[in-house]
Amino acid sequence: MTLAIPALLPRDLFDLSPDTLWLSHCKDGPIPRVAVQQLTNLLDTERHPWSLRWNEDFLDIQDSLRQAGAALFGVDISDISLTTCTSTGLQAVSLGYPWKEGDEVLIPVGEFPSNRLPWLALESRGVRCREVALWPGQVVNAAVPPRAGIEPEQQLLDAITPHTRVVSVSWVRYQDGLRLDLARLGRGCRERGVHLVVDGIQGAGTAVPSFEGVSAFATGGHKGLLGLQGQGLLWTDAAFREQLMPVGTWLSAPDAFSQGGTQAKASSPWAADGRRLEAGSRSILSCAALASSIQVLLDHGGAPAIQAHVMRLQRALLAKLMSSTRWMAEATRLGDLIQAGRLGSILSFVPPAERFDRLLKDAEASGIGTSIREGYLRIAFHGWHSGQDVERCAAWLMAD
Repeated sequence: MTLAIPALLPRDLFDLSPDTLWLSHCKDGPIPRVAVQQLTNLLDTERHPWSLRWNEDFLDIQDSLRQAGAALFGVDISDISLTTCTSTGLQAVSLGYPWKEGDEVLIPVGEFPSNRLPWLALESRGVRCREVALWPGQVVNAAVPPRAGIEPEQQLLDAITPHTRVVSVSWVRYQDGLRLDLARLGRGCRERGVHLVVDGIQGAGTAVPSFEGVSAFATGGHKGLLGLQGQGLLWTDAAFREQLMPVGTWLSAPDAFSQGGTQAKASSPWAADGRRLEAGSRSILSCAALASSIQVLLDHGGAPAIQAHVMRLQRALLAKLMSSTRWMAEATRLGDLIQAGRLGSILSFVPPAERFDRLLKDAEASGIGTSIREGYLRIAFHGWHSGQDVERCAAWLMAD
């Protein structure tokens, strides 16, 4: 009997083949048809630049993305900056912060390079980047999976020293799927006078973030937000943003740019809002696509509805795997993490290494898209998945 879990996002919103089960938006999310149509319309405008309207076809499109991002995250539009990806958002913080020699940044062990390299690059400025294990036995390049009962936030807070200025974390970790409690970590950092910076790409669109005590939150748009590669969003706390060196590009002016080459007089040459950190001209194509994709999410309940739907699918899959002796232990571990509020949309399994190749070959032969990172087999549900997809996924896993 088919599981009675309908899709939250109708499949016909996407160009998804009936034969394809895409379980890897944690790598790349599919773009909705409405976003593709937006791209087509704007390409026609690009072909005829004499018909381009400065406000409607350039400034307004960028504003529509800021508005959509602010609505999705439940924040003020003035705190949203447009970036090309997670990395450039984090770079705006790492390169713009007023560091002093001897300052320190803390990051968890096993961060994706987007949230590691920008901090390591500060070594030439006398800033130390220190990596902190989030649970006992955690190491790099080895699948020592997290379990319910760990306290990664406390591990980070306990590692703060008088030299620590920033703690930078992935909200949802890309390999093991662990979701950090941003509210708890943010409060702890704020109490200690430390800024919390967040790489949010693996949770954006599929879970509800907390911005309490957070100074900056960066995300790319091509995963759970279902946009194009090369477009992202950065949220910054207003007081923190004032401390960052502005990028200083032409759209960072306080008022709309004058095509005559002059600007209205202002007390500062830079905008106070999120435009202050924007690096020049944005691609109106990628802005329009991401704004359209985020609007699709908003039209179907936004992140709260998608998070609830994903958790329902995850629990259904794990319940099926409990009947398999091969998968029972992992299903129990992941179920405990869900119950503890510790997972995002990624179920990261650790099957025996000798079964990886067989699982991937069977997935490819069956039209199932999945991925492996650092020894974890990742299955990521989103709003377009249904109970039927859970059954197909379970059949693939238990056939091995």
